[in-house]
Amino acid sequence: MINAIGEKLTGWKQSEVFGTPMEKVLKIVDAKNKEAYIDVVKLVLESSSIVKTFNDNLLISRKGKVYNVAVISAPIKNENGVIIGVAIVFRDISKEKRIEKEMVNMQKMESIGTLTGGIAHDFNNILGIILGNTELALEDIPEFNRAHFNLKEIQTASLRAANIVRQLLSFTRTTDQKLHHIQITPVIKDALKFLRSTIPTFIDIKQDITTKDETILADPTQINQIIINLCINAFHAMEQIGGDIIVTVAKVNLNDNSVKDLPGLKSGDHVKIMISDTGPGIDSKIIHRIFDPYFTTKEVGKGSGMGLAVVHGIVKSHSGAITVESSPGKGTEFSIFFPLNREQPIVNIQEGREIPRGNETILFVDDEISIVKMVQRMFERLGYRVETATTPQKALERFRENPDQFDLVISDMTMPQMTGVQLSEKLMDIRPDIPIIISTGHSAIVDEEKAKELGLAAYIMKPINMLETAQVIRKILDKN
Repeated sequence: MINAIGEKLTGWKQSEVFGTPMEKVLKIVDAKNKEAYIDVVKLVLESSSIVKTFNDNLLISRKGKVYNVAVISAPIKNENGVIIGVAIVFRDISKEKRIEKEMVNMQKMESIGTLTGGIAHDFNNILGIILGNTELALEDIPEFNRAHFNLKEIQTASLRAANIVRQLLSFTRTTDQKLHHIQITPVIKDALKFLRSTIPTFIDIKQDITTKDETILADPTQINQIIINLCINAFHAMEQIGGDIIVTVAKVNLNDNSVKDLPGLKSGDHVKIMISDTGPGIDSKIIHRIFDPYFTTKEVGKGSGMGLAVVHGIVKSHSGAITVESSPGKGTEFSIFFPLNREQPIVNIQEGREIPRGNETILFVDDEISIVKMVQRMFERLGYRVETATTPQKALERFRENPDQFDLVISDMTMPQMTGVQLSEKLMDIRPDIPIIISTGHSAIVDEEKAKELGLAAYIMKPINMLETAQVIRKILDKN
């Protein structure tokens, strides 16, 4: 006998199971070795007792559909205790297994994020030393000197490395979506620079970007994530054969007729991003499923099936639309549309030719002695008086001695025994009006928004850049 749920899971009807071999109706196999059939009846007969098998069991239906199942088998005995049959209860635990897998993946990502953050902090400290000393050397060497050109190359490479670290951190940081008026072109170009350093050179990345200062309302980190996810997918499709990834960005005007096939979009000006490849394409039978969560055509261990689902979710949350066209053997093309925004983007402090200078007193705190020495030389060259401390405790002692001596405090975030935020709170208890800048290579505790909530004057990312840092310092001190 088989009940209705059993019929649904196995694909066999009650009328069909009589006379059918057990292994055909209940094809239960080991999850690791799908060829290893588990004969639950035999297990019961051999033990004459209840047999429970909860883990690593797969039930393969008549049509080949696979379910994770928990199985309990029990002997059916007559009044004399003789086994006359076996009752088999199996429960579909596919959803539980999927959730379990998700939790494991989340834990892995959290661990990776923590590890990446620690590496980023150390790496940014090293970059800061290289970049800072390079900038000091550039000030000393005239432009006509060959060494000046070489130092410029070191500076460019260091800034590029710092940008790559920031890109990596943007994917390990879980934050709420923050939409800003941003220029789309620089965000896409930054993503492509990052991709060029990660995708092998046998994959050619071509770009045709005709947009300039077009603005959209978006979270730049998430736009970055869209570009990278789609390009990485394209790379995986061509990993064995090579090919081209083509990224096209243009301004388009969509009329009422055009938006009929783009749910959620209104007519008007949009930014259109197309990411196409010359890979094998997607089978027409499954193309309608590619945005479904957990759907993947990749081998086990090579994909979670969440990449395109995440992309789709981000696009929709930005009031955009995404389409896909593909033909087997001719490649795949994703088209993304974002409404154009007329607002001007928020622009950070603008770079100028002249580095602003001053004569105020700064207390600089960092546990890296090389950074302390470099920053002290940098700030003193700009005219500032600089006191330094390599531990938060020493900084606190020095500040207590004469709080009014200092016009500004700049502190590293990650230090032994006391964080930069904790130090800042103690300093502001002594003198509430002291402006404090937090500097960090990576922190899960504080970001720009959190820094403002804590009453900090500014938040700057390492590696410390002379021009940008000097501008921030001058802006804060002039305000006070």
